[in-house]
Amino acid sequence: MRSVEICLDFWNEAVSIVFVGDLHLGHAETKEDLIADTVKRLSAPNTFYCDLGDSIDAINMKDPRFDVRALPSWMSLADLGDIPAAQVRRYKHFFGDLGETCLARLYGNHEATLQKYSERDIYSELNSAINLPKDRALGFSGFVRLRFRKRGRRGRIENVWSQTIYISHGTGGGKLAGSKATNLERLSMAFEADIYAVGHTHTKLALQKRIIGLSPKSNEIVDKQIIMLSVGAFLDGKRGYPEHAGLYPQALGPIELRFVPSMKTITIIQ
Repeated sequence: MRSVEICLDFWNEAVSIVFVGDLHLGHAETKEDLIADTVKRLSAPNTFYCDLGDSIDAINMKDPRFDVRALPSWMSLADLGDIPAAQVRRYKHFFGDLGETCLARLYGNHEATLQKYSERDIYSELNSAINLPKDRALGFSGFVRLRFRKRGRRGRIENVWSQTIYISHGTGGGKLAGSKATNLERLSMAFEADIYAVGHTHTKLALQKRIIGLSPKSNEIVDKQIIMLSVGAFLDGKRGYPEHAGLYPQALGPIELRFVPSMKTITIIQ
């Protein structure tokens, strides 16, 4: 497990952090129009993002899961010689200019399966495709500590507001949201953070909770707000594997958090 600390010199301005996961680029049912809209969203000023993994479908022709009917229309005959490479190029097509605003990238189970059986580190290839700084490649899970800083005269730091984010590609599944919400709530029992975000389940959820305790500096009772997110996928559920497995259609796409450091507020935008 790894961590990264990122300082953002924004104080009075709103800052957006968008949590993206389960793009599954390279599958015919991936909604690339939604990906394009999300990329426009990520290109806005003061906007950053975290990629929670399964960025590409990462299923080659030797994989027993391979289904020629699941190939997208942009996949050419020449691409079949190296399907993951074509999918990495597609990822770069959308996200290649956004590496500097990516706070962290995670390793999904689709990337992991390809590496396990093909001995190919596709995760590193994806990171390289967007020129991701090495310290922001956190693996399967990790922590992102954000420090919003107010600078005064001569650039001196006058105030800091810190928020810790725990991110994981996620595990589990099921048709209904109950077990997925329970798994989200359990994260705070094992990992200490202000914000939790996971992917994998293709289920879009946003929970807010409070923890009441004592101030570390006094006997004053204080509240701590916790935000828990499960991001939606970009893979439509009307055909293909979701249909065959009888999974219920889910809300698609990312979840955005909008921070106003001067007010120490966070707004959830879905």
